[in-house]
Amino acid sequence: MNRRAGRGLVAFVLILLALGTVLVLVSGNNPFATGGIVALTTSGSTNGATPHASATSSTSSTSSTSSSVAAPVKNTPPGQAKKTAPTPTPTPTPTPIILPTLPPIFPTPTPTPAPTPTPAPTPTPTAGPTPTPSAGPTPTPTPAPTPTPTPAATPTPTPAPTPTPVPAGNLTTQPVNSSSAQILWTLPGNAARVQIFRNGRLIDDFPFPGGAGMVYTDYLLWQSTTYAYEVKLLDGGNALIADQTSSLTTPAQAGSFPRLYSATSFWNTPIPAGPALAPNSAAMITASLTNYAGSANFAPTNDWGKAIAYANAVSRLYNVACTLYDCGTVINFRIPTYAQPTTGSDHHLIVINPSANSELDMWLAAAAWSAGSRYVSSPTGWGALCPQGQHCGAAVAAGYNAFGGVVRPEEIAQGHIDHALFFTTPYTRSGFIACPATHTDGVANDPNALPEGARIQLDPAFNVDAQPWPRYEKIIAHALQTYGAYLGDTGGSISFPGEANVNRGYDAWSLAGVSASSQSLASLPWSSFRVLQIQAC
Repeated sequence: MNRRAGRGLVAFVLILLALGTVLVLVSGNNPFATGGIVALTTSGSTNGATPHASATSSTSSTSSTSSSVAAPVKNTPPGQAKKTAPTPTPTPTPTPIILPTLPPIFPTPTPTPAPTPTPAPTPTPTAGPTPTPSAGPTPTPTPAPTPTPTPAATPTPTPAPTPTPVPAGNLTTQPVNSSSAQILWTLPGNAARVQIFRNGRLIDDFPFPGGAGMVYTDYLLWQSTTYAYEVKLLDGGNALIADQTSSLTTPAQAGSFPRLYSATSFWNTPIPAGPALAPNSAAMITASLTNYAGSANFAPTNDWGKAIAYANAVSRLYNVACTLYDCGTVINFRIPTYAQPTTGSDHHLIVINPSANSELDMWLAAAAWSAGSRYVSSPTGWGALCPQGQHCGAAVAAGYNAFGGVVRPEEIAQGHIDHALFFTTPYTRSGFIACPATHTDGVANDPNALPEGARIQLDPAFNVDAQPWPRYEKIIAHALQTYGAYLGDTGGSISFPGEANVNRGYDAWSLAGVSASSQSLASLPWSSFRVLQIQAC
């Protein structure tokens, strides 16, 4: 049993003992009573009478030493029940039996009331340094439930404003000379691309950094002519940010039209008086020229002429692919947007970049860009792809710069051609290269066939001005007397190419008084031509 049950049992036994003691005292056997009379029955009595004790009343006292008075006890005879009538005598006050006060066996403890706690005053916090929290394990937060978002109202989109072109200073145009003009503009900082139009025709489209001054030179203009330019600026997203226009008028041509290649080039060197002639000059003239004179022509056409274009330092840079010959060299060159090759089977295109002093010659040129063969040289050099005496390929069969000897409309317009001409014939000598040629595609194994590189001359004694020829033909005839012509390729006829109109954007030949179709030269005195002395290379 547990401790509490044991204590309860002991308490119960002690209570029984206490009750027994009380009963003994009440029955007259209280040995602790003082001042009382006790009647005792002898053990020899046989009537079984039980002694009667007087009725008692007790007076409570606060002291354990209070005195008591006892009345005399009357005995009743045995065996008789005596009835006594009440006597109206005063009832004696019985003397109470005073029991001694016993100490409690288990005093009942007076419960001590729990003290009511006095509330402590709330201390006023004293400002002090904020304690630095001790590092402890970061409690893992209980993830709060994800609230279901209330869908926001779809805003009505505000239409983006149409960008207003940003003026970036004023577009300026100015003529450089009778055949070229400059376009100047300081571009705004957000410009990334430039498009230049002349008379509504796109001539170039190229990337250009904003915030810089642009200077662009446009070529192939005609003298004393007004041109309208429009320049558009686009940002990195090809959005138009500026669009300005300007116009100019070119001046009249002053002096001779500029020619290509150096002054000492074989193209630009006049034939001296009384030159040495090839021993079989007459035979070669007959075999290669007179026999084909009926089809002789001047070809300023877009198919059999020579196309030329001028690039700027800002024109797009292309890696020009190669498809047939001399493809071992990587060529990167700037080509303007307007550039196109001729439409005939040769697809010639010559691009000159004056800022780099470089010339790109292409045969079988195709846009964007590739060629059957392509070569880079100088437009101020000696006029062939490699030095005299060396052999190398080129865009034309004889190894010349491809625009060497080409007649230009300005030259006809000015009334004189100040360089030698380029020509073809069907009958060319094979296996022989005459200086200044560096290559040949000759077809005839005949010493009387003209070799590529041979130079012919119209007899200066022939009276050209007396002839009833068109003006252009007289101008060509005078050039053949002064500078002569170099055989450069095998062709289907005797032909002298002129510049093709294709990259001009206008008909320059009509302004020069010549139809842009093939013009006959059959009336030239072919028997009056001669072949200058030939030097094998």
